Amino acid sequence: MTFKALLGLALVFSSAMSVAAPRPLNLLFILTDNQPASILGVYGNPEVKTPNIDALARQGMRFTQAMAVNGMCSPTRATLMTGLIPSQHGVHNWLDDSKLSEWPADWSAITEFRTLAITLANRGYQTALIGKWHLGQPWRPAAGYQHWVTFADGHTVDFWNNEIIENDRQYPLEGLHTVDFFAQKAIEYLEQRNEAEPFYLQLNFNGPYLNPPSNLGPAKNRYYDDYLSTPFSSFPRVAFNDNVARQLTNPETPPFLMEKHLQAIAMHNDAATMANVASQNTLVDDAIGRVLAALEAKGMAESTLVVFSSDQGNFYGQHGLWQHTVVTSPANLYEAALNIPLIVRHPGEVPEGSVNNHLIGQYDIPVTLLDYLGIQVSLEPSPGRSFSGLLRNEPSDWDDVVFYEQEESRGIRTSQYAYWERLEGTGEPELYDMLRDPKQLKNLIDDPELEAVALELNNKLTDFFARYSDPKYDLWQGGTAKGSVIRPKVFKNLYGDDWNTSTQMLPPFREAVQPNP
Repeated sequence: MTFKALLGLALVFSSAMSVAAPRPLNLLFILTDNQPASILGVYGNPEVKTPNIDALARQGMRFTQAMAVNGMCSPTRATLMTGLIPSQHGVHNWLDDSKLSEWPADWSAITEFRTLAITLANRGYQTALIGKWHLGQPWRPAAGYQHWVTFADGHTVDFWNNEIIENDRQYPLEGLHTVDFFAQKAIEYLEQRNEAEPFYLQLNFNGPYLNPPSNLGPAKNRYYDDYLSTPFSSFPRVAFNDNVARQLTNPETPPFLMEKHLQAIAMHNDAATMANVASQNTLVDDAIGRVLAALEAKGMAESTLVVFSSDQGNFYGQHGLWQHTVVTSPANLYEAALNIPLIVRHPGEVPEGSVNNHLIGQYDIPVTLLDYLGIQVSLEPSPGRSFSGLLRNEPSDWDDVVFYEQEESRGIRTSQYAYWERLEGTGEPELYDMLRDPKQLKNLIDDPELEAVALELNNKLTDFFARYSDPKYDLWQGGTAKGSVIRPKVFKNLYGDDWNTSTQMLPPFREAVQPNP
């Protein structure tokens, strides 16, 4: 064979190899803060303007029944990074910013687990976190992240005048809303990154938030005035919640919760607060639109899997509640706060304008992302299931069931029912028919005709947590929680005064054999 023929064969072989091994897909994971699905235009809200999120849904697949695993931000973020439930990773509640100085200097609540960031960084991805962290000390990049832009707080007291941590430097941010700032930093990253390698950008906006004091009363942002004449018929106007009202006269209510309850009274049915909440959602939408436009301008839209979701929702009047699921005692698991937006876009692969009504657990998301990216790594012992086949509209035998937990409350959701169980001595079980009563207004637990249904759901719930919980972090079996719980006295009463939360430094996760990029 002549040299020319050999060269031709080599070129053909080289071309075949390049087709067989396409460049890895980029991942842009946009996560908002305390944003329920119901407040977005594409999820049916007629008053809150979210044109860019609406457009993203038209370009990809929108999931209508994605459920947060918990009603607080730190636990759900830990789940989204690890695929584990709170009773596995140990984060059961928000990590209290006021305790930062008491934690070990480099403490991370998920240091001992495999995460999305570690897994992708070890496979040649450029990795970045821009936005809210709230999973431990924020001063240095968490394991797996190479580029790091965050701020010191997890609880947004003010959208303005925050202290920024950008890689190895700190500086004050003045005169700019943090949502705008994080969008700006994300755009800079997309424009300046090494284009020879795939990227994973975890973009965690700290809005819209829906919590006081940042969402109480008038807002300082460019969209607030647009909502001053809005009637807000999409915001429930009901009586203030009896359970929370009773806590105001209970001497055992923790002082910080008492403050939150008083702020909730001020927010309830308040037009200025509603305009604030709406405007923060529109501001986040604007930021998302600018980041997606930058992705398009760089020619990366086709090669990037875009995932949009929220850590969990918040109440904005439903059941007479504002803020989180933990404000009632015991904590509730209403889907007004647990039903999160989930939109996935990958042009040419995920069908445009598609809608999926299957129940998706938050622990399913990281498992699915790795599977979709073609990374054959297990997040064991995650209960997560990959729904990558659903993203391509492939036939599926998907089991419509999800589980969630909030300290003393645990729940199971099937296609028809939502059932909650309470830790002994803390409250009573609840049962809702989600087909007949989607707003969960009537508790059917005492209906004799549904006794068998309640028993079956209880058994499934018990079996799930028996299978997946780590005894070390199982609050129902005397386990501890990392950082904080909302009402520590509940667990001290059950397990003794020696029971306490933990911020123990644990050995960091290491892959036994790090693969070649």
